[in-house]
This record gives sequence, C-alpha cells and structure tokens, in this order.
Amino acid sequence: MNKLVPPLPYKDFTIKAKLKNRQVIQEKLAELNALLVGEDHQTDYYFETAKGKLKLRQGNIENLITHYERIVEDTVERTIVYRYDLNPTTEQIEELFVPTKNIGVVKKQRTIYTIQNIKIHIDKLPTDEEFIEIEAIDRKNEFSVDELKNQCLQLKSIFEIADIDLKPTGYLK
Repeated sequence: MNKLVPPLPYKDFTIKAKLKNRQVIQEKLAELNALLVGEDHQTDYYFETAKGKLKLRQGNIENLITHYERIVEDTVERTIVYRYDLNPTTEQIEELFVPTKNIGVVKKQRTIYTIQNIKIHIDKLPTDEEFIEIEAIDRKNEFSVDELKNQCLQLKSIFEIADIDLKPTGYLK
C-alpha cells in the first residue's frame, strides 16, 4: 500500500483559501454559469504514508481513495497523483485500515460546482470556518500545465482571493 508508484497521467492545480463572503462567491459562480453539483457531507480519513497524503473520502456524492502530494508553485499547488480510485470497493477500503495507521479525520460539508474541467468547492468545517477550493483538473491530457495553472489563477483573481487567505496543504497538516 505504501509503495511509491509512478504518478498517474492526472494533472491538477489547486488553490484553497479562507472564504470571506459566501454570497459574493455564489453570485460570481452564477455569473460564470457554474453548474451546482450538490452538497456533499464528507469524511476524509488520512493514513500514514512515506510521501504525500493517502486519503479515503466517504461522502454522499464523492467516494474515493487517493494518494497524492502537492507542491506549491506561485501560490498555486500542483498535485502529483499516485493513486485515484473512484467508488472504491469494501475490500479496497478495508485494505487501508489494516496495514496503515490512521493519522487524522476531517469532516466537512462541501458544496460542489463545476465549470468545464474546473471544480469549485465551498467547504464548511464543524468549527463553522468556511473555505473555497479551486481545482483545475485534466484527466485526459487536454491541457498543458501552464493552462491549468492559469485557470486557477484567473478564478483566484475573479473571486478576489488574497494571498494572505490561502491555506496550503489542506485541512490536515
């Protein structure tokens, strides 16, 4: 499970930041014709791994096992993905809990929007803190690294996200 495998051909750039005003962001999402996917009640389990993060996500919309690491490039995080299993089987989930140590759990309510290849999340934690996440994703090798990075930066500008509000590496450090 913890053996490092070559990265998948999945490309992703991410920005996560403290949310200042949910209503303003939702209005801008409407102006951009973003598609509201729905609200996902997610529990993320993190497991010990030699490199990056190994995570099991269980939600009413998204369910996955992923092993990834994020590298900061000019206020945007480039994601290197080693494993990405959508809708894992019971056996795959059980395999995580046996040999690996659970190092943390994060619960959140996530409102999911999409604009073409970009996912925008509005997250609310049990502490009532809110965050916005922008993910420019390419699973089919349709975009260059620079195009994905620029998609993130363009939405960062549209949503008026200040660098001081960025939250690198996610909720679990």
